[in-house]
Amino acid sequence: MNQGNGPHQLHNLSSSSNINWKKYRTKGYLHFDERIQIGHMKANLLNKDFVASYAFLPFIHFEMSFKRFVTVKEIDELGNVIKRKEPGKPKTRQIFYAAHKDSFIYKYYGDLLNNAYNDYSADNEIDENVIAYRNNKFGKNNIDFAFEVFEHLFKFENAVVIASDFSKYFDNISHHTLKENMKRVLGVTTLDKDWYQVFKNLTKFTYVNRENIDSFLEEKFGGKLNRKIKTHQISRIMEPTEFREFKKIHLKKNPNPGPFGIPQGSSVSAVCSNVHLIDFDKEIRQWCKKKNANSMYRRYCDDLIVIIPIDSESYGEFNEIRDELFTIIEKYKPDGLIVQPEKTEIRLWNGTEILDEQLKPSKIDYLGFVTNGHMIQLREKSLFNYYTRAYRKVKTVKRIEYATKRPGPKRSLYDLYTHLGFDYKDRGNFITYAYKAHNKMCRLHVNCIIKKQVKRHWGRIHRKIRL
Repeated sequence: MNQGNGPHQLHNLSSSSNINWKKYRTKGYLHFDERIQIGHMKANLLNKDFVASYAFLPFIHFEMSFKRFVTVKEIDELGNVIKRKEPGKPKTRQIFYAAHKDSFIYKYYGDLLNNAYNDYSADNEIDENVIAYRNNKFGKNNIDFAFEVFEHLFKFENAVVIASDFSKYFDNISHHTLKENMKRVLGVTTLDKDWYQVFKNLTKFTYVNRENIDSFLEEKFGGKLNRKIKTHQISRIMEPTEFREFKKIHLKKNPNPGPFGIPQGSSVSAVCSNVHLIDFDKEIRQWCKKKNANSMYRRYCDDLIVIIPIDSESYGEFNEIRDELFTIIEKYKPDGLIVQPEKTEIRLWNGTEILDEQLKPSKIDYLGFVTNGHMIQLREKSLFNYYTRAYRKVKTVKRIEYATKRPGPKRSLYDLYTHLGFDYKDRGNFITYAYKAHNKMCRLHVNCIIKKQVKRHWGRIHRKIRL
């Protein structure tokens, strides 16, 4: 087999043989190219020369918005504390999805990079610290990761806990740092032409807003659009000749200032978010172990949590630990690492409850689970989002019933939003997820109320149906 000098160079990375091709599934969405099966693309993925000269298409971009609610406390005339929820500043994410051929290339190179990162993280003792977008954490999910953190915390009589997240992390990834770290992880001094082509199109990416595409399709097909999409009469968004004219007006470039930012949404972007922080992860891990050998550090993409045991009489370490951690984070600001103080929770575990910086009762919120040291529950926002989607589905069912004068499609409602839902090969809906979380969290020495939180979901959904 020719791997170096012939016209078709193949990958010689040891990680290239550890690829699960069954996970390379054809996506159903419309894009600028037609859908393609992995069987028709595999030979090209293995051909470095093909990728090195490949012309990537623009991403399609849309904005995903998340509602936020904040708890407001008021004192009534009798001195009672009244709590109520008010809408907070919504959280938005910029999502980009690639064309079909591009998506396979990004996934393949993401898998190669992920496998190389696994070796690198093991050699540098950060494998257990970085838990998002890994392909070697078999069978684990947010439930397991959160359980490990809480179980570790509750072992101690006193510990400082710091939880924070990075602001607009994917938008702020430094191109220079990412490139240098990719070379280190891959064990090369210079990126090969195929790797550089992927890196270049990831950092100097172009995109088109989905709203402009929607307008184009509506103008072209009018009222027939939805029917044509449902019956797969449209295989691509537009023809090449139409695309050449379309992009003259609507094509946009990486909007982030300076050499920063990669698109959130591609498979390789997810792995790059870990590769970008290899030095940061090593330094935080070493600092934690220096503070206390039993410390824990975990990072889930842009969310980090640190647990450092302290002596019962040394609460003065509280501020010292916070300041030292922020000093380390500040060092990586030129690489785009930005932490907002208002997004940082600093807590103290005293063996019986969670306290804030003023040593008043508080909570820890991590990966969708909340604990105050006495009990553990699902984050309220998760429940709100679940019921919002469930009630929206109920409205759809009722609308179909009204239009057809027949019973609506309740089966899909039950599958997606009730305990009757599917649970195939460890996949399920929110309720099955909650049940699994409850069974896991019950092993902690705190009161788990997760099942109680979702206990009345059946009645609530059926009340909406009857209205």
